[in-house]
Amino acid sequence: MSQLDDALFEHLNANQFTGNKTAPTYGSGGLSSAELDLIEDQLGFELPSDFRHLLSNVIDADKVLFPWADFSLDRYNEAIDWVWSGIEFDIDHNAVWLSRWGEMPAEIEEAKSIARKDFESWPKLLPVYGHRFLPANPCEANNPVFSIMQTDIIYYGSNLADYLVREFCRDVWESELMITRKIDVWSDFAEQTEGFNLR
Repeated sequence: MSQLDDALFEHLNANQFTGNKTAPTYGSGGLSSAELDLIEDQLGFELPSDFRHLLSNVIDADKVLFPWADFSLDRYNEAIDWVWSGIEFDIDHNAVWLSRWGEMPAEIEEAKSIARKDFESWPKLLPVYGHRFLPANPCEANNPVFSIMQTDIIYYGSNLADYLVREFCRDVWESELMITRKIDVWSDFAEQTEGFNLR
C-alpha cells in the first residue's frame, strides 16, 4: 500500500496531471501544526494523521484540491451539504431507501427527515478533490478514499496516498484496490452490504 512519504511526493511532483491548472507541489511548505489545530477546533473533530501530514506538505496555489489552506467552515459545510443533497435527491426522485431506516413513510418530507438524522451520525468526511472524500473516522491513517455522487458511492483509493496517484497520475489505475479498512456506512454503500441494497 502506498504511503505519504518523500518518494510518493517526488512521484506526484514529476507525474501528476491536473488539466489547465497548476499542479500542487508536494513535500514541504504546507500548513503549520497551529493552523491544522485551528481547523480541527472549527470542525469540532480531529484530522487523521496522514491527512494532517498531507496538508503540512502541499502547496496548492491554483486550488486543485479542496482549499484547506484557506479553510472556511462555511465552505466545508457546503461540501458536506452537497453530499447530503445528492442522497436526498435519490430518496426524492429515485425511490432510494435503506433498510436501516425502517419502513419508508408515505410522506416524502418525513422520509427525508429520518434519513437526514441518520446521515448526521455517519463518519465525518473530509473533502479532498471534487467529489472524492476521506473519512475522518476512525481518526487513523490509511482510511480509504470514496467517490461520492448521490448514492453512487465507490472506493477510489486504498488510502490517501494511493488515491492521489490514482487520481492525478493514473499509473496504478489498472491495479487492484486493496481495501484493508472498512468504514461504517460508507463502506456499506460501496459494497452494497445487507441493509444498503438500494430499492
